[in-house]
Amino acid sequence: MYIVRYKKGENAYSAPCANCAAKIKQVGIKKIVYCNVAGEIQKENMNNFNSNFLSSGYREYARKNIEVY
Repeated sequence: MYIVRYKKGENAYSAPCANCAAKIKQVGIKKIVYCNVAGEIQKENMNNFNSNFLSSGYREYARKNIEVY
C-alpha cells in the first residue's frame, strides 16, 4: 500500500497512525510505502511497523466519545 501526503508541493510525513496501522494489518496488507519525517520514502513490512501516533481525527472522536470500528 502506498500512502502519500503532499504539503506545499513536497512530500510530507505520511506514515499511518496507530488506528490506521491496525486496520491495514487487519485486512492483510503486508507492506507499506510512506514518507518519513524527513520526507524520505520508507518501505516497511507491516510486521515490523509500530506507531503510537493518533491522528487529529481519532483524537477528536475520542474527545467526543465516538467509537470507531
